[in-house]
Amino acid sequence: MINEEVMPMKHIHNKLVRDRIPEIIENDHKTCKTRILDNNEYLECLKTKLLEECHEVIDAEGEDIKKEIADVLEVLDALENTLHIDHQEVLSIKQKKAHNNGAFDKKIYLEYVEDSYE
Repeated sequence: MINEEVMPMKHIHNKLVRDRIPEIIENDHKTCKTRILDNNEYLECLKTKLLEECHEVIDAEGEDIKKEIADVLEVLDALENTLHIDHQEVLSIKQKKAHNNGAFDKKIYLEYVEDSYE
């Protein structure tokens, strides 16, 4: 019989994860390496994470879209907290933009704008 040695497989992630992910990984009898980001790295990683989560919303189907939207909201909350932005102020800006430019309720798709030059 051949002596089979089990080789650990390393999966590189290099990304911001939720706070309990290392604990979940260890509870699954795996090991991981983490580090704490400085404030500038954290902000950049939050922006990257927002883009990642938005892509997941785009790719989601059925009931999964709710989970992906929740992930986007979680990242947005973290961004607001990190940047010391008042959520009510953001909602107020949202309402003003909706009042001035409209929302997305009418499903309007802009195909083109043509300028007339005289």
